Amino acid sequence: MTDPTNLVALQTSPPAFTKEAAEQMAGEIFGVPGEARQLYGERDQNFRIKTADGPGIIFKILGPSELPEAVEFQIAALDHIKMMDASLPVPRVYRTADGAAYVYVKDAAGTPHMVRALGFQPGQVMDAITPTPGLLRDVGATLARLNQAMANFFHPGAGQKIVWDLRAIETMRPFASLIEPVEDRALVEAVLDRFLAFRPALAKLRHQPVHNDLHPGNMLVNEDASRVTGLLDFGDMIHGPLIFDLAVTAAETVGENLDPITYATHVIAGYDAVNTLEPAEFEALYEAIIARHALAATIMAWRKQNDPSGAEKLAALASIGIAAIQAYQAEGKEKVVARFRAASAAPLEVDSAALAARRFNVLGKGLELSYEQPVHLVYGQGVHLYAPDGTDYLDAYNNVPSVGHGNARVAEAISRQMRRLCANTRYLHENVVEYAERLTATLPDGLAHVLFVNSGSEANDAAYRIAKALTGKTGAIVMANAYHGITDVVAALSPYYGPFAQKQEDFIEVLESPDPFRGRFSGPEAGAAYARDVDRAIAALEARGHGVAMLLIDSAFVSNGIVDTPPGYFTAVAEKVRAAGGLVVGDEVQSGFGRMGETFWGFARHGVVPDMVTLGKPMANGHPTGALVTRPEILADFTRKIDFFSTFGGNPVSAAAALATLEVLQQEKLQQNARKTGEFLRNELAGLQVEFPLLADVRGAGLMVGVEIYEEGQPSQKLAKRIANGLRQARVLIGTEGPDGNVLKIRPPLPFATQDAARLVEALRGVLRGL
Repeated sequence: MTDPTNLVALQTSPPAFTKEAAEQMAGEIFGVPGEARQLYGERDQNFRIKTADGPGIIFKILGPSELPEAVEFQIAALDHIKMMDASLPVPRVYRTADGAAYVYVKDAAGTPHMVRALGFQPGQVMDAITPTPGLLRDVGATLARLNQAMANFFHPGAGQKIVWDLRAIETMRPFASLIEPVEDRALVEAVLDRFLAFRPALAKLRHQPVHNDLHPGNMLVNEDASRVTGLLDFGDMIHGPLIFDLAVTAAETVGENLDPITYATHVIAGYDAVNTLEPAEFEALYEAIIARHALAATIMAWRKQNDPSGAEKLAALASIGIAAIQAYQAEGKEKVVARFRAASAAPLEVDSAALAARRFNVLGKGLELSYEQPVHLVYGQGVHLYAPDGTDYLDAYNNVPSVGHGNARVAEAISRQMRRLCANTRYLHENVVEYAERLTATLPDGLAHVLFVNSGSEANDAAYRIAKALTGKTGAIVMANAYHGITDVVAALSPYYGPFAQKQEDFIEVLESPDPFRGRFSGPEAGAAYARDVDRAIAALEARGHGVAMLLIDSAFVSNGIVDTPPGYFTAVAEKVRAAGGLVVGDEVQSGFGRMGETFWGFARHGVVPDMVTLGKPMANGHPTGALVTRPEILADFTRKIDFFSTFGGNPVSAAAALATLEVLQQEKLQQNARKTGEFLRNELAGLQVEFPLLADVRGAGLMVGVEIYEEGQPSQKLAKRIANGLRQARVLIGTEGPDGNVLKIRPPLPFATQDAARLVEALRGVLRGL
């Protein structure tokens, strides 16, 4: 086997000076006379020198193998920490009369030993108590502050090779064969091998000087054990991955009232609240925590054979390792990491019922919460959403985070630009211009000028204003059950509100939904038959003196139940409106940006080029942004007549978010993914229809999918709601839609993959079997 004894801290026999010798040296060398009491030390001999008029010092006599550069590293680090964060509870470095931080003394055999002194810190050692969640979070927060203080520090002594560095697993791996019983040995060996395979990924993580030994025996707490008051023993410091520090503390800060994962979760949450962890660091923590336990078990086995007294000192740590590894493996990496992330996004005390009551108290009960049992969410990543306890929900509903929840590129673009400048569009800025250029490049020729606003509602409101200004008319045509936004005029243009809608305004006409599944017409002539309704609408508006200013249409017909409109319908309606002098406005808030799979824009599926296109929701992955794109002559005519200005519309931060979103959409080929996954999903859903005829129709395109629910031959809103709530219990989120509320609405973030679709279908199968 490889000889590991060149690793610091493996051989642990500390010096053996007498109490009297320690008292004499402390007085003579550091000018601190007092009574000595010996303390624990893994490889140093430590004494507390208690003085008559103060707390005194910790007098340290180091082993003969201790490297001077490593000690100088510790001393310089403590000085640096005090400079960066004077309130951190780290020891004060004592110096001799001539300014030296350490000197050498010889033992009876003439062997030189380095001696040094640190200020004594009052408090109780944390390993004597059972920590509360609040204390655990304070531990994490204190460690985070320590890491921040050392982030800009470096010293040549940081390269010491110490056995407690997880990278030493490569050397220690053969000694796992000494572990007994054989079941524990197999478990530890598998974890060690797993970490060796994971080790190349460490190179991509943040590196800096780390304490590397902040376990409960090296922390002091106040009298009521509510906060950390002291950080001890910087002798194992190394330069390494930042998460090594957190892994040690998260692994070893345990007690009797919580499971090991919950202990770690609170420590990590406290840490992240102060020093934000990167996504890859959350993943790496799982590997590092179980590796720390496996390394401790291996060191324990080596010491039992080679250093029995040192093994006894490791007994407490070794006693928790195997059980902790088993707990982590039973939970699984995905679930453990989800718990880490969710806890980091949630407050310490979580009570969803109390939160709902507080919400009702300040927001009222009229603002709807989804599902009979509301979902409390604190964190999202990709197509997954997480509750405070780490419960994972598959998001098959939210189209706003189009490139995925928590998208790092979008978040970084927002943060970077917000630190620099956020102003309005009356100043020059590259982001606004570049995004407008990139956006219009995706649209048909002629749609070349952009008007920035803050939402789809504002974009549709602006479209109506432009249409009136350009045509001199006031009439508007919309689809039955359409939804276009929340401003006063756009709400009027949204029959979606049904019986609760305001009375239909005189300037609006509503078209029959072109639904070949439920409507009056089907077959090859259905498109033309449904389009004839626009003749009636035009005639009615003209008879009332409004004329036709615009047709406003969502090309996915989402609020109609995601209708598969008959071929030629949209083209025929657009031609008739234009012939009457009106403009065609394509509301692409839900159907745009690649969601429909076949084309980047929903209207392109129908062979129509609108005069204006309105955008919102998914445009900036959740950042409030909207826009209207039109032909240059249209916008020029409008701005000649009206001084239009939006304070926040097109600000550099929103533009940066939108630009990053567009880049992710294009570079990660999410339109193509929508086509592929959507086709897979619809095929799988169609397969379910054989077993469950209540799935009356499956339709849509890309990742915009509707499933019509019938019961006894009739649309059933009640059954659709039961299914949606059943899926919520199965941790899959969808919605319901349509004039009768009986259509399952599936429109997930665009990274939604085939395995996600398969999970949705299996969950739906389970719900349907349980009806």
